[in-house]
Amino acid sequence: MLTQIKTFKGNALALEITENFTETDALLVEKLFEEKINQGFAHVNILIKVKDMSLLKNMEIKGFLKGEFWGITHFGKIGRCAVVTNSDFIETVVKIENKVLRLFNSAFEEKYFDTTQLDEALKYISPEK
Repeated sequence: MLTQIKTFKGNALALEITENFTETDALLVEKLFEEKINQGFAHVNILIKVKDMSLLKNMEIKGFLKGEFWGITHFGKIGRCAVVTNSDFIETVVKIENKVLRLFNSAFEEKYFDTTQLDEALKYISPEK
């Protein structure tokens, strides 16, 4: 299930995924992202909070694939990305992705935050507020 943690007037989205990720959730991400782009922002900063990795076993394949395909096709419009969770594995993946994916989108900057650092992560995606 996808919920919006906080609403921003600027180019930031803060989302939390709990229990599962469905096709409906993927469509909601698309809608929220497109609203920001339609407001005239060149890039959208995104925070994604995940409670833990148990989400993977409950994720709907169709939702996952739809989300991944959308992410690939809109990657050039993503700015800062904060990943908030409590996982050493995800922290390592984020570090690698940040280095590799910046080669394809110079505006992209991804950073890992522990769940105790949510306020810092929110400031990272929306430093003006």
